Amino acid sequence: VHERIAVRDPTPEERGKGGVEVDDGGGGIRALEVLARIPRELVVSSVDAPARAAEAASAGRDPAWATRLTAATLAALHPTEGEIAATAAAARVKKEWIRSWKTGGWGTNADDLGPDISDSVTGTLLSTGSDNDRNIYAKFRMPCHPALLKASLGLEVLTGCAVDEAREALTARGYAYRGMRDALQELVLESAERPNKGTARDKRCWDVADTLSKVLSRATTLQLEDGDDATLAHAVVPVHERLAHSLEENSKLVSVGDEVLLVATRDIAAGEPITRDYSSAPRLANDESARGSALHLLLQFGLPPDAWPAS
Repeated sequence: VHERIAVRDPTPEERGKGGVEVDDGGGGIRALEVLARIPRELVVSSVDAPARAAEAASAGRDPAWATRLTAATLAALHPTEGEIAATAAAARVKKEWIRSWKTGGWGTNADDLGPDISDSVTGTLLSTGSDNDRNIYAKFRMPCHPALLKASLGLEVLTGCAVDEAREALTARGYAYRGMRDALQELVLESAERPNKGTARDKRCWDVADTLSKVLSRATTLQLEDGDDATLAHAVVPVHERLAHSLEENSKLVSVGDEVLLVATRDIAAGEPITRDYSSAPRLANDESARGSALHLLLQFGLPPDAWPAS
């Protein structure tokens, strides 16, 4: 990290996004200066995932980018002994980095939901419900699972969106999760401790749901070398994944050989945060919420109200 970049833990109000800024005590940073150098072996990407992650992703209902990147993340979080031996310290460092991800999209943590919603949740909000909920709950005159209905009403209040728009966005996330759940749960070698009761398989599936939410909130795209060619890869990059949001971002990622560089796109003053534009990040194909809206920024990235559009 550049010597004039200060890194602190994000505050609770920042919801995991922020705390990387130009040090107040020094001068600013000039355009095109390198803010951070990240070894490519520490980047989680669909290109560099082990074969078992690629095989698991291909077995999902829709092996799209979110499935492939979630599979790569789960494999890095649960490396085999062979993978640890082959990559030495890098596998351990990457695992600890991923374990440090505490936040994701809205509803990843039960604190977002409150007891009225969390009491209706099975494992996690993202893993609650089924593809047949419309038919199951129609006889109760409800459009979806009760937890999703309550959550959509909560999102309506929080973001000012229409309740139907919130419900459709929640449903889109659930559909994407269920499309990868069965294939990817086998990548979970040791499930997280939870207060929820469930079978070992349930807990592995809930870990898939949490990982998907955290991946969606951090993902980006960048050109990575793949053999003799360069390919547009989906990735989660250290430092970049926790930057504050701005529509006028002041940094970009550039891949150069065995490194990924975080580069200033303009002069950045002392005390100014380093930012990225989350509204341009990859999203689920079936998510039709307005790009850059309060609903989009909160549900996918967990961004706080001061990052939402003023309207």
